Amino acid sequence: MKRRIGILTGGGDVPPLNAVIGSAYRQAESVGVDLVGIARGWQGLFEMDLVDLSRLSIDLSIGGTVLKSSRVNLNKVDGSREQIQRALSRLGLDGLIVVGGEDTLSNAFLFRDVPQVLISKTIDNDVGINEPGEIVNYFTLGYPTAAQKISSLVSLKEGLRTTAYSHERIMVVESMGMHAGWLALASSMGHPDFIIIPEFPLNYDLLMEKVVERYRKERSVLIVVSEGARWENGEYISADESEKDNFGHPRFKGGAESLAKRLKTDLKTHFDTRNVNAVNPSYIYRAGKPNQLDYNSAILLGKEGVDLFSNGISEPVLLTISDGKDGFKAETIDLRGQTGIDKFHRFVDSRYYDPAEFQITPEGKSYLSKIVSEVDEVEYGAKREITRRV
Repeated sequence: MKRRIGILTGGGDVPPLNAVIGSAYRQAESVGVDLVGIARGWQGLFEMDLVDLSRLSIDLSIGGTVLKSSRVNLNKVDGSREQIQRALSRLGLDGLIVVGGEDTLSNAFLFRDVPQVLISKTIDNDVGINEPGEIVNYFTLGYPTAAQKISSLVSLKEGLRTTAYSHERIMVVESMGMHAGWLALASSMGHPDFIIIPEFPLNYDLLMEKVVERYRKERSVLIVVSEGARWENGEYISADESEKDNFGHPRFKGGAESLAKRLKTDLKTHFDTRNVNAVNPSYIYRAGKPNQLDYNSAILLGKEGVDLFSNGISEPVLLTISDGKDGFKAETIDLRGQTGIDKFHRFVDSRYYDPAEFQITPEGKSYLSKIVSEVDEVEYGAKREITRRV
């Protein structure tokens, strides 16, 4: 009997989502599986809002998702489990491919008896497993493209370093990342002066001391700060705790702006601070087309997701990208015994980040070097030497 499965995307969009959808559809066609699109994530299942993928012209190189998205916490919807079960039965679906971040994937654990392939995607790179000495699944979909963007944004070759130098500015650039600093860490490949991430509360006095020292020497400073970064007292640099979403996340409202404002005030005793500025690219990080690594990974995961159903999975599994001897590959992680996707939070630790220097460690750079290209270090250093003499 022909298997019939659904595919949905939820949470924030990332560039390679259409590549996953298109790849899964092509593989389903080739192996005789009926793949049905579900519009607007889990919300679309409530409303049984289906999309006939055969009628769509899916350009796999365009970002976003043709299936659109939503952010629904099924734990907070009365009777949600029964409604979803009824919808699956009425639609004749044998299982689901769920593409999402922590919040979207967490809903899948309400339906342990439903075969599901969970594919993690988030530019925050914070859904996965870190073990001492290794990273089990290497990155989430969307992270390679966003990592490339932020490293380019702050670089001398392509980004804000030229403006910072030309106008002798201190520029504070905001990175997405509510709880994990992986995206901010990726900016290191573009050589910002300092990086501030949520996992390590900010020693503000130490940062100010280093900013003064660097500015007096270089006459410009670039700082990258995650939106979810915290002061030493544990409070967010900038967040509205009174306006939380369905998953309990506060609304972040400008960490770069708040930090720049404080620096502008506190650095007045050292030099003119009119040129202390904040930059927040916001959704630009996750918009647009995927880079080649993101695209190739999405094609791989879409195909493998369908093949897992052809091989007869009977419960949820996590499908990820891992680093093999011959390059990146798809890997299935067994979720038996796991109570929720929250057990798969992945944070930056002291292997990859030095809080005393506000910078990436050599081990962190080694990890990132497989995902995003670094601005040529020799050329970068030479140009800094030239600018010092101006």
